[in-house]
Amino acid sequence: MLSEAEKAKRREEVMYAKASVELEGIYLSQELLDISEKYIQGYLNSQEYSNELLRAIDSH
Repeated sequence: MLSEAEKAKRREEVMYAKASVELEGIYLSQELLDISEKYIQGYLNSQEYSNELLRAIDSH
């Protein structure tokens, strides 16, 4: 499992990216937020996270 420091770092990265796209008027679906939470908690590594995001986006 990830340390709390690593989880905090991942959460900060995700929140920064989320805020960035929201400035462009793009809002993440609950599915994308759920995938992001799995990454933050350490259930996905960065490659798996990218793959899951792309899969979810492609399915819509």
